[in-house]
Amino acid sequence: MITIHVKDTDGSRHTLETEVNPTANLMELLTEHRMDVAAICGGMASCGTCHVGFMKGGETLDNPEDDEAFMLETLPNYRPESRLSCQIPLTEALDGAEIEVWGDTV
Repeated sequence: MITIHVKDTDGSRHTLETEVNPTANLMELLTEHRMDVAAICGGMASCGTCHVGFMKGGETLDNPEDDEAFMLETLPNYRPESRLSCQIPLTEALDGAEIEVWGDTV
């Protein structure tokens, strides 16, 4: 079981608990819990509508692959803690993470 703390775009805070499942991703978990994540491209790292910021725990993640890194650099809200939630598998590395949903559009 992993626990993730989320601040949604409206400022509301949520604590999500889920099983470790490396075949699922953070975007799916956020949309399942009705967070403000449009996920327009369906997880292909090509729209930026699942943009999140890791306030805590991002350092435990693998570096972004090229497609994710390129998309992140095009986002108007890009910051060093930015990630696309569709590219983050639900692994132990997320346990205790604190994220903010930013959900840009490009």
